[in-house]
Order: sequence, then structure tokens, then C-alpha cells
Amino acid sequence: MVLGLAASAGAVDGTIEINQAKVLAAGGFPYVISTANTSYRLTGSLSVPASTNGINVTKSSVTIDLNGFTISGPGSSSVTPIGINAVDDITVENGTVTGFGLAVKLQNSGIVRKVHVDSNVDGINMVGDFGLVEGCTANNLGAPAVGFGIACNTGCVISGNTASRNNVGIECASGCLISGNTLSGNQTAIFLADATSGYGGNVLNSNTTGISGGTSLGAKNTNLCNGTAC
Repeated sequence: MVLGLAASAGAVDGTIEINQAKVLAAGGFPYVISTANTSYRLTGSLSVPASTNGINVTKSSVTIDLNGFTISGPGSSSVTPIGINAVDDITVENGTVTGFGLAVKLQNSGIVRKVHVDSNVDGINMVGDFGLVEGCTANNLGAPAVGFGIACNTGCVISGNTASRNNVGIECASGCLISGNTLSGNQTAIFLADATSGYGGNVLNSNTTGISGGTSLGAKNTNLCNGTAC
């Protein structure tokens, strides 16, 4: 009830505003979004204490516009806590999530656009199916033996992203389209668990392993690996 009142009081044109003061006034972190079909916009960066998530979303059809701001944790050596932890049909866009075990975790039909996930252990994780990850950066995640930039379970479109200095830049279990991404300095640039995922038009530089698994989409969508078509 207190959270609902605080959130409503911060609504502008139907969009609920979030900043550090409003989160603390609503009870602190994690900030819980528990109303479906709502939109939220950061009006300031959020500084999250150790051992707690930043934002938990428990209802579907929610949009979170980071509005150019940052959700930052103090750093982690494990895959917890989570910067934004959400259920189905969630959109996260336009900002930075840094200093967490896992930056962004969405379920089915999630969308992540223009989000920078830097200096986390793991980056963007679509643990459900049929998501979209577009125009994001996922850099310097985890130690050499761990850390993925962008991962999806099934049926995602992963396009126009940059992933650098991860253990695995981009990975998918099945049925994904991996196109137009730039991957540099990863242990493995792209890991696709089976042949149902297709790849094309990606640029790979200085990765220990380039593309593992999946199916090439053909000559018109050739990838570029260290300056050579592949």
C-alpha cells in the first residue's frame, strides 16, 4: 500500500518516476513493481547497496525507461544480486546497469534496447523465450572463466549489439537469430547450442574462439572474422 501510494504520487503523464529518494521513501531496495500495464522512468541514478537486487518486477507488461541514468551496485563476485529482475513481457531501455552479479534478467517476451551492461559478472539473460536484445553493449563481465554478455533460452533476436571481453559474448540454446553484432576480445564470441539458431552479418575481432555451433545464413549474410569473411 505504501509503495503503491508513493509510486502514484510520482506519476507524470501516466509514467511513474523513480529516483533514489523515492525508492528510499517507499521502503528501500529492491524497488518492487507489482502493477501490470504500467510505465516507469528514472529521473536520477540509483545506487543499490550490497546483497540486494535493484528493481524486482512481479507483474507483466511493464516498461522501464532508464532515461540515460545508471542503476549501480557495489560489485559482485557471484551471479547475484540482480540489477533488474523481472517476469514476462517487460521492456528495459535507455541506460546503464553496472556492478551486479547479473545485470538484467527477463522471462518470456522480454525486450532490452539501448542498455549498457558493464562490469557485472553476467550481462543480459533472457531466461525465457522469444525476447529481443537490440543496440546494447555488454562489456568486461566476470572473470575469464565465467561471464556472458547476452544469453537467451529460445527464439530470441539478438541484433546490433556490442559484446567485449566476456567469457562468452552471445549465447543461445535454440532458435535464435544472431545478426549485425560486433564481438571483440571474448573467450568465445558466439556460442549456439544447436543448429536451429542462425547467424550472419556479425563482425568478430580478437576472440579466442569465433562461432561455435548454429547455422550460417549464407553468403549474403557472411560474417567478418578478423578481417576475413567467415
